[in-house]
Amino acid sequence: MNIDEFIDDAIFSENETHKCFYTLIWDSFKESGYVITDEEGYEIDAIIKAVSLQNLLGEFVYRLYDEVNETGFEDILDYCESAGFSEDEILNYCQGNENIDVDEDDFELTVKNALDYFTEITADKMLEEFSADDLFDCMFTATYAFEQDFTFDFEDSEELQAFVETNHEQLDNYKEEYPSVMSWIEGGMIC
Repeated sequence: MNIDEFIDDAIFSENETHKCFYTLIWDSFKESGYVITDEEGYEIDAIIKAVSLQNLLGEFVYRLYDEVNETGFEDILDYCESAGFSEDEILNYCQGNENIDVDEDDFELTVKNALDYFTEITADKMLEEFSADDLFDCMFTATYAFEQDFTFDFEDSEELQAFVETNHEQLDNYKEEYPSVMSWIEGGMIC
């Protein structure tokens, strides 16, 4: 299985506008070696990290638009099942990672703990590779319906980046409108 293609098709393609943002971050993560490794269990690891990226964008949407963040551990189970992984394989992966709090009697809690852990380190990684301002700009651009101010559809992450680079002034105005969202990003995007 090509896990990169699976993640792109099964996880990131649910929303075309969001996909541009996911691709931008995911490509950066691949370059830094954070995702898609050759270690044992890397496919499950990559799926959880992709869902954690969705979780962070969902949390941004929640904070900006007061919409429910629906990304949860169930998504990990669905995607892993679609990729052909069993609950035992997921549990073995979680048990093999000393940073995941494993509850032997509660599989779902263990997967939730894995999502929580990876959401936190994915947020840290995003802030390592991008400034808080750039993350706000990219997340906002990927989630905002610009009909009020602009009309623009993004075909790929390069178009999203070009839009962000050429509209800093307008995007700075949005930051001023949403200081609590900017503070959340600067504070480490804790969900």
